Amino acid sequence: MLIPRQLFSTAPSALLDESVRPATALSQLSPADRLFGWVGQGDSGQYKGQLRIGSTHCPEGANAIERVGDARGVPLVILGAPKPSQARFYGANDRQGTPYPRGTDKAAMYCPNHGLRGRKVYPHHKAQSDVNDYWDVSANPPLLNSQPGQPRLYREWRLPANAAAQRSDQNRSITAWVRPGVKFCFDLQVTNVSTVELGALLWLLSLDNDCYLRMGGGKPLGFGSVRLSVVEPAGLDLRDGAAIRSDYARFGGPSTAEGRRLRSNDDVQALIAVYRGDLPIALRSPHAAFDDLPIIKAFLNASRGGGLPVHYPRTQVAPNPSGENYKWFVANETDSQSRHERYSLPNLAAADRGLWVLK
Repeated sequence: MLIPRQLFSTAPSALLDESVRPATALSQLSPADRLFGWVGQGDSGQYKGQLRIGSTHCPEGANAIERVGDARGVPLVILGAPKPSQARFYGANDRQGTPYPRGTDKAAMYCPNHGLRGRKVYPHHKAQSDVNDYWDVSANPPLLNSQPGQPRLYREWRLPANAAAQRSDQNRSITAWVRPGVKFCFDLQVTNVSTVELGALLWLLSLDNDCYLRMGGGKPLGFGSVRLSVVEPAGLDLRDGAAIRSDYARFGGPSTAEGRRLRSNDDVQALIAVYRGDLPIALRSPHAAFDDLPIIKAFLNASRGGGLPVHYPRTQVAPNPSGENYKWFVANETDSQSRHERYSLPNLAAADRGLWVLK
C-alpha cells in the first residue's frame, strides 16, 4: 500500500486551542457565540444571541445588479481549497501562532508543543482595486495598466479571453454581480450586550475609510470588500434597561429621560475606549497598547491591504489560466546546494508580508 503524503506526529486538529474549539455546551460559549447565536449538536441546546440584522434596503434598487458576460457568464479563475497538509502555511512554531522559521524541515512541524497560525483571511486587494479598470469586464487582457516601477498587476478574478473557452468543472462562472460602490442600508438590533461587546461592535463600525471587511465568496480574487458605517445623524439609538423601562412607562407621553441613552459620537468613543482598554488584558498583555497588539495589527493590515498584489502563490508573475498553484508549493520545498527555499506564510502583523515567485 502506498501512502503519498508525509505523516506528521500530531494531527492539526489536536493543536487547536481549547478556547477556540466549537462549543458543546452553554457553559462553553465564546463571546461570538453569545453575540451572534449558537446551535449545539444533538441535545446540547441552542442560544438565541443578542444581535439581529434587520431588513436590508438598497437605494439603487434593481440598478445595483449588473449583468456581466454572455449567456454563459464570465468565467472566474480556479479557486483553491484549504490544504492543511501545507504545514508551512497552517502550522505554527508555538501556541502563539509564530510562523515556522524559513528552512524548517517538514518532519519538525505539527508537533505536540506547536500550534496553528489562526483563522485564514484574505487581505483586501488594494493594489489592484486602486486601478480604475480592475473590474472592467470588457477589457480583454488580464494585465492592468500599473505604474512604471510598480509591481505588475493583473485582473486576478478572470480568465483571459483566449482561455475562457477552456472552462472545466473546476471553473465557476458568474452572470451578474453587485456593482462596485453600491450602498445597502440595514438595522442592527442588539439586546443585553455587555459594554465590551458593544464597544467592539462600534469599533468595527468606526474603522477608517481605507479599511474593508470581507464577506461572501470569491475573496481570494478580490470580491467581497465592504465598508460599514453608522448612518448619521439619527443612525445610533442605544438605551440601557432604565431608559427602556421609562419609555414603556410613559405610554406615549413626554419622556422622563431616565436611564442612559447613547446617540452621540462622544457616547460611541466612550464605549470603544472600554473595549480598547480591556482587550489587552483579555489577551494577557495588560501593558501593551491596543494598536500594538498583533491581532489588531494583522486585522488592520488585512482590511487595508497593501502595496503588493494579492493572489495565490505561483511560479510565474502572470496568472496561469490552468491554475497549477501546487507547483509553487513543490518548488518551495527545494533545499539543495544551489537553492534554499522553504518559506512559511509571513506574519500578517508584520510590515513585509510578501512571498517570492518560485520557479
